[in-house]
Parts: sequence; C-alpha cells; structure tokens
Amino acid sequence: MGFYEQISKYYDYIFPVGQSQLNFIKKAAGTPPARVLDVACGSGGYTAELSKSGYELTAVDIDAEMVNRAKQKLQSEKLSADVLRCDMKELEEKLSPGFDCIFCIGNSIVHLESCDAILKVLKQMNKLLSDKGALVLQIINYDRIIKYNVDELPPIINEDIGLEFLRKYEFTDDRKYINFNTTLTIRNGREPLKYKNSVKLLPLMSGTMRELLNKAGFEKVEFFGDFNYSLYDEDSFMLVVKAGK
Repeated sequence: MGFYEQISKYYDYIFPVGQSQLNFIKKAAGTPPARVLDVACGSGGYTAELSKSGYELTAVDIDAEMVNRAKQKLQSEKLSADVLRCDMKELEEKLSPGFDCIFCIGNSIVHLESCDAILKVLKQMNKLLSDKGALVLQIINYDRIIKYNVDELPPIINEDIGLEFLRKYEFTDDRKYINFNTTLTIRNGREPLKYKNSVKLLPLMSGTMRELLNKAGFEKVEFFGDFNYSLYDEDSFMLVVKAGK
C-alpha cells in the first residue's frame, strides 16, 4: 500500500483548502464558467470548492485512492467535475486543450525526477492552456532551503483528531535531491497509528524554474512569496508562480 493511499482518509486534515490559495486560483482563472484543470488534485478539496463557484473542473492525480476520494467528495456534495487517474507526464495524451487555468500546487511538481521531466510537463501544460490562459504553480522555496540548510518544515498538528504530521528534509550525498521524510501519527485513545514514508524531491531553485517556464513557452512569468501576492525573495517560505503565454 502506497503512502498516499495510507493517509488518504486524513488528507483533508493535513492539507485543508486554504482561502488565499482559492482566491488566487479564482483570480487567475477569471469569471466562471471558465475551464480549470487541477493537477495532482489529492482528495479534491480545491476541485470541489471551485466547482461550487461555477467553474468547469477537470482534476487528475496519479494515486488511485486519492482519485476515489475526490470522486466521493464531489458525489456527496452533488458537484460536477471530471476526475481521472493520470500521471502529470500524460496530460496531453488524456486531456483536450482550451483550459483557462491550470494549477499544480502543494509542492507537487518537484516529485518529478529531473528538470527535463518538469520541462516536458510544462510544455504540455502550455499546449493545454487557451491563448489567454494562466498557469499557477506552488512549491517550497528551495532557495531558502539551500541557503539556510533547512532540515525540517513546521509540524502540522490537528488536536481535534489527535493528528501530528512531521516533515524532515535530508539531502542526498550528491545534493541533487532531497529525501522528504514524513511521519504521520494518529492518537485516538488506542495504540497510536504511525505511517512513515520517504520520497525523493527535486530541489528546484527559482532561477531554474523561470528558465524552464521560458523554455516551455511561457513569456509572462510572475513570482510571489505566497498566495497573498507578497513579493518573492530567497527568504520567502514558498514560491508561487503565475505564468501566461
């Protein structure tokens, strides 16, 4: 059983929908019923909220259990969206162009194995966007991680359900990748449940991100330090991208 399959029932507690993220995506997408693509949708929180606002949603994720959770969420709330299992490397094969906004947040794109792989995905996203469409990306700010040799992120704690999610960073020996080591603990009055995982991430620097976006055909590229449009610098906690053709 994969890690995301294990934690899928706790996903909304660990990564709840953020209002600032939602507002940013809506502004990038424009007026409903604009077509929006949610890449690496997880359990479908953002897809559901955008669907409620009248947008036409397509959502994809590589994990089958996450796709099932997203479908169940939409069905239970009587919402409409196309949700399918899809590796982000296969977007162009499985989807039709004409999206007004494509977003991939939650540090998802750095799960790809190389800059070449990211470039290929960005090129596909460019082709799937309408001429005036917007791409929204969000990753951890790896300029900051590397500058300060950051080895862990703040824990995520939800006392209501006894949840603690620990996140630690460990550079590989060649420093080309980061091992993202996580521990999810659930304390519910019985023996605590623990789920441990390690996944390799690509520490994508802001300069490289801009270069890849330009190579993929994005000429209008804006960087922000958060979803409230703060100016980006190397000390920002995250890197938020809005890009257009």
